Amino acid sequence: MLIEIQCDKFKTGGKDGEVRPPIRFHAGLNAIVGDADRSNSIGKSTLLMIIDFVFGGEDYIKKCSDVHSALNEHVINFTFRFGDVEYSFARSTTDYMYVIPCDRAYKALQDQQKLHIDEYRQFLSDMYGIDAEGLTWRGLMSKFIRVFRRDTMDAERPLQQSKDEPIRTSVINYLKQFKRYTPVKTKIDQAQSAEDEKKAFKLSVDRGHIRMPQTDKEYRENEVRIAKLEHEETELAKSSDQGLLDLDSMQAQQISELRAQLLSYTRQRARVQTQLNAVRREMTEGKKSFKRSYDDLARFFPNTDFKSIEQIEEFHRGLSKVLADEFHESEQELSATFVMLNNEIMHIKQQIAEIKSIPNVTQAVLRQYAQITTELNNVRQANSNYSSYVQLRKTADEYAEDRDAMITYQVSFIQNTINDKMREITARILKSPEKLPPRLTIEKLGKYTLETKEDGGSGALLRALITFDLANMEVSNIPFIVHDADLMDPIEKPTLTEIVREYSTIANSGRQAFVSFRSYEFYAQEAHPIIRAHQVIQLSANGNELFGWAWNKEQKKG
Repeated sequence: MLIEIQCDKFKTGGKDGEVRPPIRFHAGLNAIVGDADRSNSIGKSTLLMIIDFVFGGEDYIKKCSDVHSALNEHVINFTFRFGDVEYSFARSTTDYMYVIPCDRAYKALQDQQKLHIDEYRQFLSDMYGIDAEGLTWRGLMSKFIRVFRRDTMDAERPLQQSKDEPIRTSVINYLKQFKRYTPVKTKIDQAQSAEDEKKAFKLSVDRGHIRMPQTDKEYRENEVRIAKLEHEETELAKSSDQGLLDLDSMQAQQISELRAQLLSYTRQRARVQTQLNAVRREMTEGKKSFKRSYDDLARFFPNTDFKSIEQIEEFHRGLSKVLADEFHESEQELSATFVMLNNEIMHIKQQIAEIKSIPNVTQAVLRQYAQITTELNNVRQANSNYSSYVQLRKTADEYAEDRDAMITYQVSFIQNTINDKMREITARILKSPEKLPPRLTIEKLGKYTLETKEDGGSGALLRALITFDLANMEVSNIPFIVHDADLMDPIEKPTLTEIVREYSTIANSGRQAFVSFRSYEFYAQEAHPIIRAHQVIQLSANGNELFGWAWNKEQKKG
């Protein structure tokens, strides 16, 4: 527990006055008391903010700008005792993200490194024995440090540690405080996974990757369409001698395409055959030759020059040889083409035979059958997708119900525990078991209330908040609370006396309550001895402020 805070800026007798001795703390109530005039700006709330700073908070830096403007940099020294071991530290207001381990005289220990604020908070969590399902030290304790300027003073939002913290986060942290979140987290993850799967499927539908009807009405219309298409499919098969009954749409489409290719290749083969026959005929005729003899002609035409005619004939023979070579080349190309086409035709016929042995069905009938079966499969798939989506939606709803049931079960345990304890405390501080106690109601992760039925006044609201914190100390792992005097202002004196008595009994459990009080005179006479017995410091105006002076007053010159 915290046993001491010291700062060289804590003074008496003015800005340049004497440094105060360390402020010592103990188990139970630690009372910070104001003067009879209930003077403001003397440091009661500021000291509570410094206590928050000692426990790893940052609001003293971020929300007390007037202090830092007046004092500039200063160092807060403090000591904890855990068991029989004391641990001393120093934390500067400038390098406040680090905490320095010190000896008892607040000199830095040379053999230890300074701790980052996260390491220091973990140290506190370990030393106080906090084990709350991964809940951080500040996540657990911050909401129970209720000081003016902090966001934890809202009596209707006792679980929040900052104004911008979502209610869901506050409730989850509260479940962790009681070690009741792990089973809830399992159900939350299951429900989220199912919801994500449902949303992913729907997103694919919205983007056109998956087809499905959008409503039950469209689904039923598709069922009617399926029945009609099935009838058309059967009738078409019957009209084609039942030959299509064993074909699915893919087979029919493949056969249709193969027959189209077969027809094209057959026509090409016929053309090549015609060309090949013509070339071969020319080649045969070109090979016919006869031996020319000009002797007989010379007897009839003695004066004719047959040498020129022989040269022309020789030219023709050369030309014929060239043409023969070309014909031979063409014949080879056409023959190769003919063989290739013939092979393709045989291959297509084999493919058709392998797909299905069907009767002689026309191309038009195959095309019609393919269209029907394609649409039928599409509509069937769309309705199947819709059925899948309905199942995903049902599964997501069921997991959500399981999650909500688990949340209800776990929060019911917490509600019953804390509400029973608040009933006990209320009966003590109001001295009447008939008076209605405050009641915590957690409806779901995103909604909760703390209220006293039939009493919505400010006094009842703040009494409920104090009662809530006291109850949490008794039934869970809260080692201390910090309460500013503002919480008690609207509460009647007899009730305040009993609240002070409740604070004092905290010592029995070894825990601590750091509480500021306006003045002794503000409370009933019966409360004075209790407060005095637990007073750790009394502050007043005119030199006895926490820092020895009040900077909201104009300083005298010279």
